[in-house]
Amino acid sequence: MNNGYNNGNNNNGYYNSNGYNNGYNNNGYYNDYNSGGFGGNTMYQQQDMYRQNTGTVTLSDFTRKVYGWMFLGLAITFGIAIAIVTNPDTAIRLMTEHIEMYYILAGIELVLVFALGLFVTKLPPAAALGIFFLYSAVNGLTIAPILLLYEMGTVIAALGVTGGIFGAMSLFGMLTKRDLSGLRPVLFFGLIGLLIYSVIAMLFHMPMSDLLISLGGIALFIGFTAYDTQKIKAYYQGLQGDEVMLKKGAIVSALQLYLDFINLFLYVLRLFASKNN
Repeated sequence: MNNGYNNGNNNNGYYNSNGYNNGYNNNGYYNDYNSGGFGGNTMYQQQDMYRQNTGTVTLSDFTRKVYGWMFLGLAITFGIAIAIVTNPDTAIRLMTEHIEMYYILAGIELVLVFALGLFVTKLPPAAALGIFFLYSAVNGLTIAPILLLYEMGTVIAALGVTGGIFGAMSLFGMLTKRDLSGLRPVLFFGLIGLLIYSVIAMLFHMPMSDLLISLGGIALFIGFTAYDTQKIKAYYQGLQGDEVMLKKGAIVSALQLYLDFINLFLYVLRLFASKNN
């Protein structure tokens, strides 16, 4: 699958123009979500982050729910994307003949993630979870064109590498006694810097830019994964005594970790491409 479509678009066409090549987060999904609503950590910083019980919901129960929803969201995304990739002729024809649909889907993604970020406290848990799963499905449609640029073996290898990194950093974030909240401004401004560099590199065709952007993105989302994993405990403690809000907090945390995994995967995939070119 690493054909002319890949070579012709890797730097100037579809792959560069849709925002994924600069990091999935350059459209603001992660930071809009992380800066408001449940996203900030300040409301929890004075809490004891390691207390284990909230009524009948334990920290283990809450954590299992977060990861269960996150993995289900990922399964929906990659299930849809791989189903499209296995029928590449139809997918490429749809992309070339109906490119406007891609931008409509990207707009729907933005609406869904903003709606969940801004109104999660007012939505019933079932509605919030439905929006998350709908977002995961739409995301599968928009990620599929990127996967078409690679051999399936490369995609599977990138998923394996991403899973290993994500698992290790998530475990670190869960077990470390060090407060990682100080990483938030570093990660935020690092992401802004990466976006600016990505735009400059795209405009001026800077050498080694793909490699540097890939490595920078991987480093950033390694940090985000550990940071967001530790925030699970903060959500749990900050929402103690309110099981409805705990359900909503679990959905928010699942979305944040889902976005960490997707971003990390896309940067790993880009790294594989930069090493092959």
